[in-house]
Amino acid sequence: MKVPFYMGVGGAFDIIAGRTKRAPVWMQKSGLEWCYRIYQEPRRMWKRYAKTNPVFVWMVVREYFRLKAGAERRPKQEIEIISSSHKLD
Repeated sequence: MKVPFYMGVGGAFDIIAGRTKRAPVWMQKSGLEWCYRIYQEPRRMWKRYAKTNPVFVWMVVREYFRLKAGAERRPKQEIEIISSSHKLD
């Protein structure tokens, strides 16, 4: 599909319907809600994460090295301008 945005909502429907509980707040804030879902429903969830997580990690690593290689080819002044304009909060 050629769309600019995808959003998974399957887990949200389960929570709203009362079928599953949300993870503790500390897990939500740490980005570990997926780990809590595996704990709640291991038979159903492990296959999904076993398939998709390695693909996601591969994509992140590939992008990291692609960006790193691109940064090495740019002039140093351009890198400083780009990095100063993209500060993280």
